[in-house]
Amino acid sequence: MASDLKKVGQAIVLCACAAALTQLQGCGLAQEYYEYYLGGIDEGARQPTGYENLKDVKQEPDRLKVPAGMSVPPQDPSMKLPDISAKALKYPVGDDLDIRAPVAPLRSELGLHSQWLNGEAIVWFESDGEHGVHSERDAWRLLDKVLKTMRINPGKVSADDYSLTTAVADFDEFGAPYNAADMGSGAMRYRQVYRIRIGRNNSGELGIASTLIGSMTVLPRTGRNIENILTPIELERFSMGFSNSVIHVLETAHEDELQQQGELSISLGRDHNNQESIIVAARYEDVWNGLRNMLPRFGWQITEYSLTNGTIKVDLDDQEAETYQKQHVDSFALDEEEYVLRVGEENGRCVITFYDEDDKALPAATVDRIYSGFSQALSRELSVSSSEETVD
Repeated sequence: MASDLKKVGQAIVLCACAAALTQLQGCGLAQEYYEYYLGGIDEGARQPTGYENLKDVKQEPDRLKVPAGMSVPPQDPSMKLPDISAKALKYPVGDDLDIRAPVAPLRSELGLHSQWLNGEAIVWFESDGEHGVHSERDAWRLLDKVLKTMRINPGKVSADDYSLTTAVADFDEFGAPYNAADMGSGAMRYRQVYRIRIGRNNSGELGIASTLIGSMTVLPRTGRNIENILTPIELERFSMGFSNSVIHVLETAHEDELQQQGELSISLGRDHNNQESIIVAARYEDVWNGLRNMLPRFGWQITEYSLTNGTIKVDLDDQEAETYQKQHVDSFALDEEEYVLRVGEENGRCVITFYDEDDKALPAATVDRIYSGFSQALSRELSVSSSEETVD
């Protein structure tokens, strides 16, 4: 008896406090205390409202009556709804149904798309895309930049098999990083940890797979933790939202790069021999002339060239850091040796492939190292050439 009276007293106090908080600080804070002391999240916004007669709907026979003298219209049996009992369904119905919109797979013009597969949300890099990712190393380097942009720190890292676990970070209910707007609107905060790995499928396609492995629901204003066990649908929604956020970051970075380069796209890619190359979205003649003007300024002495064969032989001598610093570009980071640049045109883009003096293509790691400074210098050269043509 005394125990029951105590519970009633606690309930009265809670209601009184909630009423006071509603008047003084708004209903958002009152709801947080209500959820906290009830020990669970308010799921009212997740459930359907109104009548739920759909649970009792039964399939009726075809009532179409054809008047005498008229032909019976053709029917497509493949469109007939199967007669399934609601009791046989293995999925939630009625009040148990989560009506929030799912996070749909995202497809990008860069040649990226997301997919939910075998419990993982995967960002796939299409082989003919403009993302510049063609190897696990490319994807690993890109993942590092993406996490920094999303302000998510890595936790446990295993570089040998290209996998990591993120440190704890806050997200909204759709797997996007929690921001000031979410805080202002009182959106629920989810403190989460993701496992991310890079790999390929049986067809050799490269992807970044994400899985939510830890989640804690936090009330946004009070910072209190509440009990909220995620459903399989929520686990999928969070992971897919995280993967879609990765795609959005990559798209934004690509747009910024185009803007910085004056709409000139210079990226890493592969030539028709599958060799690591630098791809330039410009005319062959412009790139050829740009290279001949640019290379000598950085100590790349042109010893021989052939416009017909698209080759430029260079001798690197006296490479000094000051040469690059004065022109405000990163060092090309190549040893002082002889090299051959092969310039070609594929699918309307110019392709630059680097070879050593023995006519062997430079390793992908070396081309990756060259890319930063080389693309900066070439972009500037082509921009200057374009401006001079406009003036003329």
